[in-house]
Amino acid sequence: MEFIEICNYCLYIILTMITPVIAKYAVELMKTKIKESNIIADATKNEELSKIVEGAFTDVMDSILYVNQVYTDSLKANGQFNHAAQEEAFNRAYVEAVHMISDETKKVIEQLYGSFDHWLKQKIESCVNVAKKQQGA
Repeated sequence: MEFIEICNYCLYIILTMITPVIAKYAVELMKTKIKESNIIADATKNEELSKIVEGAFTDVMDSILYVNQVYTDSLKANGQFNHAAQEEAFNRAYVEAVHMISDETKKVIEQLYGSFDHWLKQKIESCVNVAKKQQGA
């Protein structure tokens, strides 16, 4: 064997032994940096908050469907769905949604959007608007 071949062989053995050790420390360093940066915690928290808000939105839609089923449909069928009845339907949907949404969820929405009351009114109006468009289509 020539000197260069021996050097290459020794270098290969050294690199083979050192590479896993270096890789292990590099992975541990990356894990530590990720934990320190709170990326995973923030992503998990955002996902949980999204699920909470989605659940509340589902409750709002269920409230509207309920009021539509027990109140609005019969008035519309009899031609009695006027502005006063519309306001009453909104108020009934609002009350139903308030009862369905948990206090914890209300607090989360308050923190995220500033006002639970304002958020709920907007969601009721937007759901009613979507329902009207779907019925007209």
